[in-house]
Amino acid sequence: MKKNGFTLVELLIAIVLGALVMSAIYGVMIVAQRTSAGIGRKVVTQQDARAVLDFMASEIRMASYNPNMQMSTWSAIPTCNLGGNSPVTARKGIQIATANSILISMDLEQSPNPPDGAANDANENILYAYNSANNVITRNVSCGGNESLLGGTAPGTRVINNEEGVVLFQYFDRDGNAIAAPVSDANIPNIRRIKINIATETEHTDPSTGRRKRMIYSTDVLVRNHVFNINF
Repeated sequence: MKKNGFTLVELLIAIVLGALVMSAIYGVMIVAQRTSAGIGRKVVTQQDARAVLDFMASEIRMASYNPNMQMSTWSAIPTCNLGGNSPVTARKGIQIATANSILISMDLEQSPNPPDGAANDANENILYAYNSANNVITRNVSCGGNESLLGGTAPGTRVINNEEGVVLFQYFDRDGNAIAAPVSDANIPNIRRIKINIATETEHTDPSTGRRKRMIYSTDVLVRNHVFNINF
């Protein structure tokens, strides 16, 4: 009986074709893994930046909160957060308003002892700042020391506002017109909206491009309490 089979040439062709198919599949898997890793790092950076934005917005939104309308609240702002200068009561709950720093004050506890706005009242005087030298956003509560919120030398999302030419804070009046920073005493009462901007970069390079992904995130804050309390 005649037996059918594969010749050596046919086997070699089949092996080569199989190797080519496996190489193609492997290449697709590698690309997919790199894309997935890049997306994952972008998502982590996005979550970090959004969390900080939401946290900052929630506190800045309370600027000038003073339900008892006591002027002593503003005169009791600790001077250490003002560089040793005395607080300006006319500025109410926005004592500093520059492109990369803001000092907000509020009366949360409304307690007579300690006096409203005193240094040991919790979360009533908060200084947010961007340090361009260290690429870090910090939070300082009633002169308690700078707490790193995002960026710096620790592993994680990098803040690159200085590299992207992005300011941390922008200020607008009731008509939507930009107010130049640093905001003067005459213009601080006109602040109606504050825009917070954070330019970020992923900690690791994207496997697909060999470069870090850069993204800019922003949020707007309406400072209603500052508006309501500006005239008393």
